[in-house]
Amino acid sequence: MTTFKIHNVRFYNLEPKSATCLCHEPKTKKLALARNDNSIEVWNVGNAPFVECTIPGHSENSVESILWIGSRLFSTGLHGLIVEYNLITLGIKYKVAVTGGAAWCMDVNQQKTLIAVGTEDGYINTFSIAEDTLIYERIFDKQKGRILCIKWDNTGEMIYTGSTDTVRVWSAVSGHAIHKMTTSRTEAKKETIVWCLAVTDDNLIISGDSRGYLSFWDPHMGTLIESHESHTADILAVTLSHEKNVVYCAGVDPVVRSFCKVTLKSSGKPQWVKGIERRLHSHDVRALVEADGKLYSAGVDGYLAQSSYPPKILVKYPPLLQPPSVILCKRSRCVLLCYTNYLELWRLGSSVKTSSESVKVGMLHQLDEEPMKLLELRTKGVESILSCAISKDSKTIVYSTDTHVRVFNFDVVEGDALLSRNDTDISANRIQKMLFSPNGKLLVTINNDGRENVVTLYKLNKKSLRHIGSFQTTNESIVNVSLVCFSPDSKYLICADRQSSIAIYKVDGDLTRESLQPWQLPKYSCPPTAMAVQKSTLNLVVVYSDHKIVEYNIPRKQYTQFSNNLQSRIPKQWLARPFPIINICFDSYNENIIIMHDDSTVYIINKANELPEKEAKIPKCENGDITEDSSSALSLQSQHAFKVAKKYKHLVYLNWLNNEEMVAVEVNPIALTEKLPPTLKQKWFSV
Repeated sequence: MTTFKIHNVRFYNLEPKSATCLCHEPKTKKLALARNDNSIEVWNVGNAPFVECTIPGHSENSVESILWIGSRLFSTGLHGLIVEYNLITLGIKYKVAVTGGAAWCMDVNQQKTLIAVGTEDGYINTFSIAEDTLIYERIFDKQKGRILCIKWDNTGEMIYTGSTDTVRVWSAVSGHAIHKMTTSRTEAKKETIVWCLAVTDDNLIISGDSRGYLSFWDPHMGTLIESHESHTADILAVTLSHEKNVVYCAGVDPVVRSFCKVTLKSSGKPQWVKGIERRLHSHDVRALVEADGKLYSAGVDGYLAQSSYPPKILVKYPPLLQPPSVILCKRSRCVLLCYTNYLELWRLGSSVKTSSESVKVGMLHQLDEEPMKLLELRTKGVESILSCAISKDSKTIVYSTDTHVRVFNFDVVEGDALLSRNDTDISANRIQKMLFSPNGKLLVTINNDGRENVVTLYKLNKKSLRHIGSFQTTNESIVNVSLVCFSPDSKYLICADRQSSIAIYKVDGDLTRESLQPWQLPKYSCPPTAMAVQKSTLNLVVVYSDHKIVEYNIPRKQYTQFSNNLQSRIPKQWLARPFPIINICFDSYNENIIIMHDDSTVYIINKANELPEKEAKIPKCENGDITEDSSSALSLQSQHAFKVAKKYKHLVYLNWLNNEEMVAVEVNPIALTEKLPPTLKQKWFSV
């Protein structure tokens, strides 16, 4: 690769959103994560975890508990409603009211036929699960105080609840309480709050409370079996391993502790013994869930942590917005940064012109002009932005929320920023994807009303948008569009969905069904996480969530020879990476170079070099040179097709501004931490 300048953009100041609850669906490998702005992220954790879709938060909504029932997603909260979501339109499907005020918790029985909800006024509501709705069944006897956590037993005949000073056992048949088990108090006048419950395979009740105690209860006798002071503050989350022989707990004291079930030789009775403990988060841990031998945890710091032991592994996924959240305007040298409910437009800085002899690889350039924020565009109220787009000259800005689509004209005249509403009527709402073509002549919007996926094209003429046609992608089995991109010549539109289908549409000329001529790539078992088209060759490069890489030539409608050769030679080190690829670009001077990156690393693939053996290590490239190790053969791997180019912290976007400059947008992890509330004060030394 040739030398070039990199604009390291570090003023993308996202505010971390705390995680409130987690729920995993084992069959679909989906993990639902709710945040304190009432948004819900659906993560695909089948391979490298990534956000598959985001249900935007609403101020009138509330999410205190989330639940998967097959492929259906439910939540309940302080508004006293059960909400089912439409995962195609990413909106609310319907709401069902509960009796007893605000709802704090819910659970589903093992047969997936009944939901139980615990409320503020001390009522348990049960609902039967129908095909497209919930049907109210009954209400249980009222108890004193709110119900903060609820669990079904394995038979579906009993329900366990936790509240202030009490764990109760209820009959799901009669609706009456069978046992009332009282917790002790550390102070006589300070209540003990039971925050969380779990149920073992033999229906043993496990509770975590505000004293920091993990307690084990016998639901048949209504007695306490054993109790452990595992934390110095409230335990907010408890979960069991898949085999039900290890329990994990964490809370305000963010250390995650485990207890293992062992059988005593002397008596033959089971006992829970304290196991390992790990500090996975800096702040309160609000939710824990175990899936496929991995523990997922989340809390106030906003990070989703994936850990396991043994082997001792920890990967933390930052609280960033789902890509694309950055758009580069190459003609105007601007970058658009997307936040939850507003947009920022920045003009990039320019460096002092220096002679090539005085500039060395890796040095920092002195700026002649600092980056400047030109515009901050906020939505009405606190509505979340679903999608946005900006023209290459940054003069037309479009964004969509739940209720409306806005089109603006923007310009800078004699140093003054001028913003005005565009009178273009875009009738569709809740647009999930939108983008301008590379030549700046077309705007494409994609939305789904639950029945069909509609792609609409608008022609950009100076400052106006003119509707030129639309078509449906459902005929090609493209339903939930997750990725979309143009070819650099603006002739082809490529759409990929969450079910791993990828379709190519020819959109130049008149928009008719005959001229579109859609065709699909062979369907793969994993969804794609990034794709891009090379300008000189029109090769489409796709990277999937399991790190499989394919290269497909669009004009010839077939995989390239490099792609076919690569499938049996992808290094194991590459396949074992924990982060998904989120962006791809190419070297304009060398068509053999593919550049891609994940959250922390930039990778370079040189197709002209020899493909490595599967066991070969990927060498690091620093300042254009291969890092050599006296005890290894890295010096012999200079022709390795894969190279690690540069390390970053939360790299959001990397692409070319022009042939000599690149733009790298990253989020500073220290800036994320600074916005968090203070942590629990603990003494680490005897002072």
